[in-house]
Amino acid sequence: MAWFALDDGFDTHPKVRKAGNAAVGLFVRLGVHATKHLTEGHLDGDIVRAYGTAPTIRKLITVGMLHEPGHGCPRCPQPADGDYLIHDYLDYNKSRAQIESAREAARKRQQRGRESARRNANPRGIDDVSRSNRSRNDADSDANRLRNDPLFEEEPAGQGDVSRRDTHEGATGVPSPPLPSHTTGADVVGGATGSRSRAEQQPEGCPTPAPIDDDGFALTDPMRRWAASTVPGLDVDYETAQFVTHFRGERTRRRSWPDEWQKWMRRSAKFASERALRPASNVIALPGQPLTGTDAKVAGWLALSEQLRQNGDPA
Repeated sequence: MAWFALDDGFDTHPKVRKAGNAAVGLFVRLGVHATKHLTEGHLDGDIVRAYGTAPTIRKLITVGMLHEPGHGCPRCPQPADGDYLIHDYLDYNKSRAQIESAREAARKRQQRGRESARRNANPRGIDDVSRSNRSRNDADSDANRLRNDPLFEEEPAGQGDVSRRDTHEGATGVPSPPLPSHTTGADVVGGATGSRSRAEQQPEGCPTPAPIDDDGFALTDPMRRWAASTVPGLDVDYETAQFVTHFRGERTRRRSWPDEWQKWMRRSAKFASERALRPASNVIALPGQPLTGTDAKVAGWLALSEQLRQNGDPA
């Protein structure tokens, strides 16, 4: 999908204010049409006249947002007879070649992902799987013959040779993903993520790379310092592993992974403090006896909750 670009000063630009809302609405529709069909700003005259009225078209031409054949703008090419051209379209939008190249690159990434998934789903090869299936079928046949034997007696109900865990649909044999890398990435917390390669970021045993792996998310030293000052006492490595596992399973993309990570850390600290404040979790230290084990953890979360309230954390 391609996008028609408008900068954040478009609404107050003198040309836009002079053209008026009706003409600007026509301009946006024409820009979306040109981007969708990869015309690089060239517009068929019938489309323009079908989308707008003669006065709105004339306003766009008058203020210089739209060109007709014979225009005097030195930066823009001439449209064909009867057609129109969006002024400076390629200064703000990608060309047809750029969009098609990006789409081809995305198609190849998807193809590599599917091939990787097939290889991970059948690492031993088709022949080995076929032999395994034949062996299992032979074993089932032997078991059926035994059950039909009048001398065969069923054992009492209970734990058999195969447990429910062994036969659960979700058991894939894929190991848990490792913790995110602690190598230093962007120095600004909440900025854009790094551009590490997928092969470097993809966890071992993961069938297909997820968006969080493609985007190169990594736990950096500045992010650790932020966590130490904002949510002290929180197990950053554990919560980061939970964060990565969650979004790897969701397979969704975020505009800024570090910002999403900060939200996750604040939310985890808030939930932990709320659990610590439940009535059943009240802890009283006896004189001369320090808190240990679970009592010490609960007391720590109580202190963290109080600190968050004093700081006015909105999370």
